[in-house]
Amino acid sequence: MLPPVLDIYVIWHPDDVDGDEIARQVIEHFHGTPYVGLIGGSVEVYTRSASWMHGSDAPRPIPATEPQPHGLPSPLLTAVVPLVGVELRRAVEDPSSGWGEYLTAIVAAASQSDNVGIFPALMEEWDRNDHLGEVLAGIQALPPYITNDNAVLCRDISQQATHMIGAPLSKPLTVFISHTKWPSQGEEADWVDDFIARVRFRISNTHLQEFFDESDLQTGSAFADELDRNAASNSLLALRTDLYAGRDWCQREFRKAKEAGMPIVTLSAIRRAEERGSFLMDHVPVVGYQDGDEDVRDRSIDTALNLLVDRALRCSLWTLQQDELLSLGIDWAPPEAPEPATLIPWLIQNGSTAGDGQFTIMHPDPPLGPQEEELIRMLFTLVGANATVEIVTPRTYADRGGRRL
Repeated sequence: MLPPVLDIYVIWHPDDVDGDEIARQVIEHFHGTPYVGLIGGSVEVYTRSASWMHGSDAPRPIPATEPQPHGLPSPLLTAVVPLVGVELRRAVEDPSSGWGEYLTAIVAAASQSDNVGIFPALMEEWDRNDHLGEVLAGIQALPPYITNDNAVLCRDISQQATHMIGAPLSKPLTVFISHTKWPSQGEEADWVDDFIARVRFRISNTHLQEFFDESDLQTGSAFADELDRNAASNSLLALRTDLYAGRDWCQREFRKAKEAGMPIVTLSAIRRAEERGSFLMDHVPVVGYQDGDEDVRDRSIDTALNLLVDRALRCSLWTLQQDELLSLGIDWAPPEAPEPATLIPWLIQNGSTAGDGQFTIMHPDPPLGPQEEELIRMLFTLVGANATVEIVTPRTYADRGGRRL
């Protein structure tokens, strides 16, 4: 078995009645679609609420503060999300409850290791002028409006976990806004500008950073190199308006991000029609921009941003396990399913290693279709590789009898 990568612990006092529902939603999110394609154990969510030991109201310790039983490996990363409610604050004030010591041990573990992060989430307003404020030692907390919105809470947890991992993505987590400002004949002259401005405003209301060429490229800089570098090191949000797919710079940004294995989400805002698509821009998640009232538009953008952050964490988790996969006999483990835009550069550099025998590619679920797999195998044939190419995901690999995942 590969060692666990990220464990998320949601902690709350059992008398803070909303804690159970918030924890359930967090579990559902990180067991949901963005993460089911990963290797088992890449990300897991645990809860801590009910008392564990006689004479103490505190719950079971987490591995960051005590070794795992029976020699089980501890996760590489631990994210702790205390849900701060009235009853938790009261329990910390009571030295006989054990909650104060419990949280103090977690804070101490985080102070001693960059692999442990604490992300308190407020269930109500809190002025921090109590013992819990002392225990958490000035750690920034998520405000109640975030805790009360499951999608935003899970986005912030994902963002902070991605920040803990770091490479291959830049820190802090930044959204590269890929766009064209030119409208088509079917778009009002200022519609594209308004759309881009709305996306930037929604990003400004999150904890995400943005890279936007008009404001982030410095005078006198080598702008092409800067664009390439940022597209290859940040999450890319493609604002696909009518003329986007045919613009050379948009294609270049998309290609750089794909070749670097960066997460990409397209926010599709095509109003009339595209004169042409682009094979470079396919094979990524697409969110439709709903051009309705203010709330409808904003929800579309938020959906794309939430998905992009989940894809960023997924990419980071997969990257952490690539060396382990190679040691188990996987020959190539890209963070996304192989396609011509990513496979051709890889083959140019590594195609000679395929040789004869069997060559195994593993990528996160979902699997490719039979026609897609056939085209990938044809590309191996074109470079003279005589190997039998097997393209698997963690799930299909296990179904075929693969071991140790």
